[in-house]
Amino acid sequence: MSETVHHGPAASPEPAPGTGYSIFAGTIADMTWPAVEAAAAARQPLLVPVAVIEQHGHHLPLATDVYGAHLYSSLIKTELGGLGVECQIAPPYYFGLNTTTGMFPGSLNVTPEAMMTMLSDMLSNCASWGFRRQFIINHHGDPTHNQAIARVIQGFRGSDVQVTYVLGGPLGELIEPGYEAAFEEPFPLRDREILRAPDSPATLEARARLTRSTGPDVHAGERETSLIMRWMPQTLPPDIDRSTLPAVPESLRQFVEAEKTGRWRELSPLGHIGDPAVATVENGDLYLLEAADMPRAIAAAL
Repeated sequence: MSETVHHGPAASPEPAPGTGYSIFAGTIADMTWPAVEAAAAARQPLLVPVAVIEQHGHHLPLATDVYGAHLYSSLIKTELGGLGVECQIAPPYYFGLNTTTGMFPGSLNVTPEAMMTMLSDMLSNCASWGFRRQFIINHHGDPTHNQAIARVIQGFRGSDVQVTYVLGGPLGELIEPGYEAAFEEPFPLRDREILRAPDSPATLEARARLTRSTGPDVHAGERETSLIMRWMPQTLPPDIDRSTLPAVPESLRQFVEAEKTGRWRELSPLGHIGDPAVATVENGDLYLLEAADMPRAIAAAL
C-alpha cells in the first residue's frame, strides 16, 4: 500500500524550544537591539547557522538545509543552557555555493567571492557588537561551499575574533573527506578553528537502528526527508506520494562520477540522491541526539 504524506497543524509534532516554521525563531533577529547589546556585553557565544537554498528533490522544500542548520542551532542552544552556558543564534546565512545542483531551478548559487564577503561581513558585524566567540553550524556538503567557509574563518586569524567550525552528525564526518577528494589537499582549518564533535554511543546505536536505506544517502534521501517529516511537515507538497520515489543511485560510484561530470540531473531527474521512500518521523529524531553531542564539545572549547 502506498503511503501519502499528510500535512496540517494536527500532524505536526511538538516543536522544540526556539524552533518553528520561521528560520528567525529563537535567533537575534527576533530580539530588540538592547537585548542583543546585553547578550553581547555578557560575552555570550554565538551559534551561526550556515546553509543554502537548493533543490532537494521534487518532494522537499528548497530551504531544507536552512531548516536543518537552524534546527541544529536551536537544539544546541537549549542543550548548552542545560550545561549552564547561555548563547545566542545569528540569523541563518543561506547564500552559498551549489556547484553540483545548479542545473536545477531553485538552486541559488553565488560566487565564492560573494559568499566569503557576505559571510565575513556578517560575522564581523556580530563581533563588533561583542559576539567574539562564534561557532559555525553548517548543513551543506558541497566542497566549494565548505572551502569558502574555511577561507572566511582563516581570514579572522590574528584578530580578536575566534570563529570555529563545528563538525558533528553524519555530515560532519563527510566534510573533510569530501574536501580532500575535491581539492587533493587536507582541510585547511587548524587548532581552535575546527571542533570535531563525535557521536555518542547512544547516537550511533539509534542511527543504526533507525536507518533503513542501504545505498548512498547524500541528498534529499532518507535522512533529509525524515528531517522535514519530523520538524517541518507543513512544507511538504501535499500531492506527492513519497513511497513511490525510486532509490537513486545504485552505487556511490555512480554518484561520484555524475557529480564530477556535471550530470547529476541525468542520474537523478527528480534531484534526490538516496532513498526518500524509507524515511520516517522517528529517523528525524536523530537530530535531537546529534544536537546533544555537539554542545558538550562546544562547552569544553569555551
